[in-house]
Amino acid sequence: MPVESVAVSEVQAELRAEVDHHDRVRAAMGAMRRTTIDLVAGFRSDFIEGKANRFAHDGGPDHNLGSAMARYRDDRLENLADRDIPLFFGRLWLDTGQDYHLGRRHVRDESDRATPLVIDWRAPVAERYYRASMHQRLEVCRRRRFGFQGSVLTGFEDEDLRLGEDFSSELLTAEIERPRTGPMRDIVATIQPEQDELIRRELATTLCVQGAPGTGKTAVGLHRAAWLLYSYPNKLGRSGMLVVGPNDGFLRYIGGVLPTLGESAVWQVTVEELTGAVDARFDEPVDVTRLKHDARMAQVCERAVWSHVGAVEEEVIIAHAGGRWVLDGDYLADAVNRAIAGSRTWTIGRKAVEQAVVRGVVRQFEVRHLRSPESRWVTELKRQPAFKALLDAVWPRLTARQVLRRLYVDEKFRASVCSGLLTDEETALLRRGKGALKLAAADLLLLDEIQGHLRPIASEKTYGHVVVDEAQDLSPMQCRAVARRCPSGSLTVLGDLAQGTTPWAADRWETQMEHLGREDVEYTELTAGYRVPGVIIDLANRILPHLGVAVSPARSVRSDGSVDVVRSDDLAGATVEAVKRALDDEGLVGVIAAEETLEAVRQALPASDRVEVVPAALAKGLEFDHVVVAEPAEVVAAPATGGEPRDGVGLRHLYVALTRAVSRLTIVHTRPIPPELGQLPSRARAVA
Repeated sequence: MPVESVAVSEVQAELRAEVDHHDRVRAAMGAMRRTTIDLVAGFRSDFIEGKANRFAHDGGPDHNLGSAMARYRDDRLENLADRDIPLFFGRLWLDTGQDYHLGRRHVRDESDRATPLVIDWRAPVAERYYRASMHQRLEVCRRRRFGFQGSVLTGFEDEDLRLGEDFSSELLTAEIERPRTGPMRDIVATIQPEQDELIRRELATTLCVQGAPGTGKTAVGLHRAAWLLYSYPNKLGRSGMLVVGPNDGFLRYIGGVLPTLGESAVWQVTVEELTGAVDARFDEPVDVTRLKHDARMAQVCERAVWSHVGAVEEEVIIAHAGGRWVLDGDYLADAVNRAIAGSRTWTIGRKAVEQAVVRGVVRQFEVRHLRSPESRWVTELKRQPAFKALLDAVWPRLTARQVLRRLYVDEKFRASVCSGLLTDEETALLRRGKGALKLAAADLLLLDEIQGHLRPIASEKTYGHVVVDEAQDLSPMQCRAVARRCPSGSLTVLGDLAQGTTPWAADRWETQMEHLGREDVEYTELTAGYRVPGVIIDLANRILPHLGVAVSPARSVRSDGSVDVVRSDDLAGATVEAVKRALDDEGLVGVIAAEETLEAVRQALPASDRVEVVPAALAKGLEFDHVVVAEPAEVVAAPATGGEPRDGVGLRHLYVALTRAVSRLTIVHTRPIPPELGQLPSRARAVA
């Protein structure tokens, strides 16, 4: 038999063995799922029996345990769901002779629990799969990557690191360039070494990642969230994980990533949902909104709360239990000053003043009676009208709405609070009439800030780690709202300063991290692009020098892709024609333009679940195989998200729109191309 035939036969036999192993893994997953169902069913049976068959003095069933088991069942079954995806993507052989299959979750054979069929990609040994190279093998002798069609294993390729030779993975390239057919998918099979290093940073590390388009910063953030939940189950199991995204469309797009990685108990929200601003129904002028997002409003809100500390009388008499108890002004002033200096929130300060007043009276009781009063005597003291009046005079009870209303309605109070912080013109922008207080989105943000000064945020509303994506678009006040939900300060902050499109978008990450309350930050920049082909990113990079931010241009590792530039007198017709041509290929097609332009072409587009129409202002974070950008000059001329135009924001929208394409880009225009893009030949096609 020829040597070639023997080699092919051996490969086929090994492929068959891997297919059989994949089938065994799927069967084991089913067994693990059935075990969970049986376990919960047995508990449920015991629970029902304990509830029904009890004698008079028997204890009832443990409802807390019942609730915990129900949550365990739901989470576990979700984790073990058959999602019709590959159950492993790689294999690792070590110098020790051990070898492991790597997948999205740990899978074991119920009959042999000691030897896992698949290890979780987050396990420590899996780090070697992602980081081993011919220069630093990390005791890895061979690495295998698998090819799949859906969940069907179709092939593999091996890399022998002992040979010390460069290796180019065709399967890795094919996976990176695979067409997009729906929401964002995980990158667990294609994680690059520099990405893996960021994903596995310790929980205590606050990480800020500046990432050019296509560098995988969002994927890094989500996979880091999954890795942290796996690596710190006790800490994060109690305190939870939060992911904050820019808009609902973005959250829908990324929503399936964490469940495929075995993590479903993560709250993914916009900052508007986090603060309740999403429910606002009142619109206000743009200049007012911008002022309320300004960092100075944090000091205004703080002053508005603490300005309610009242004046102390020279002497206060409290009648109680047949006695008269006198507190002099110096004692009360000292108590109030101590409360101001030592209290982080208003309610803690009120409690400190209350305790100081009680101590002052109790000391007099002890001197007079040579003993301490009973606890009931102290409780009744606090109910005395004079005691309540004193406390309310120097440290009144407050609600956030009361404070905000006074700031808006009381002119003298507003002037005092804003003095030295805002100009007279800015202070006047906060004025409201004395009618019903209607709340805009920015008002709810201020209410959240004021509430943070009034009392500590409830522990069930805080998180052990927070991932913030597109963080460059958060205002200072939104940053503070996020920081209040993360008392540990453990953050993963992701974004691209070049894609900042809100009126308050950040120009420096250091400033943004200060607003998030963090000084000890690890900053890093991703520039190697895996999503956007070089021919497209090179075109978009022409805009970078005009955006006024110090970021490095992306460099793509991909040499595929294409760019078409179509000049036409019929924008709608040319756009429709471009979409029809795009549908001849695989994948999703995104039509991106200014809102007014979209209205002109929307009705003419072919009906297809593969075509999405997206305003340029909302395209951030999304990706499509083929993008049609209609009338880029209109995109540049459009105002910023949330109102008033900002210098260069239109160019930033265009930069975002161009970089949503992961394979092909078509630019359709009737007006001249923005000069920042340079000269583009009409009806040109550039293919690498």
